[in-house]
Amino acid sequence: MTTSSRERPTYAGAKEILPARFPLEYRAFRQLHRDVYLRYAFVRTEREAAAVRCVEAVFQTLSAEWTAALRSETPAARAWQLLRQEATARSECRPGHSWSVHCLLEGQQADAFLLRHRLGLPVAQTATFMGVADYTVRAWLRTAERSLLGVPRCVPLAGVGW
Repeated sequence: MTTSSRERPTYAGAKEILPARFPLEYRAFRQLHRDVYLRYAFVRTEREAAAVRCVEAVFQTLSAEWTAALRSETPAARAWQLLRQEATARSECRPGHSWSVHCLLEGQQADAFLLRHRLGLPVAQTATFMGVADYTVRAWLRTAERSLLGVPRCVPLAGVGW
């Protein structure tokens, strides 16, 4: 009997689903990206359990489409797209809540700002995780910073330390 994936226990009872093809590459990608993905998801969801579920959902989907992701221009861009979707579904901008940059800025721009200014990643590393060029991240950051200058000081920005 041939299976399309292998399971291996990971933390907290979750199962790591490995793709049938290129499992070592997938495992390396997961190992290199998981910590930053968890940090990003935690900032977006504000709950550890939600962040873990978010990242696990991303890697489950990515495992299922790993061969296609490898054929794409950059697997990191596909993974980041999945992460954004999952984090957005688990987070909210609600009244009485300190505003996150995702309530004030457009998607990729807010992500770049969060990675750079909240998580403290250098521009090159931010670009790598998002699967885009350095100059694209720099442009998003400049635009984000200009946009946030127009936010009144009385608006509390959660996690914005720039």
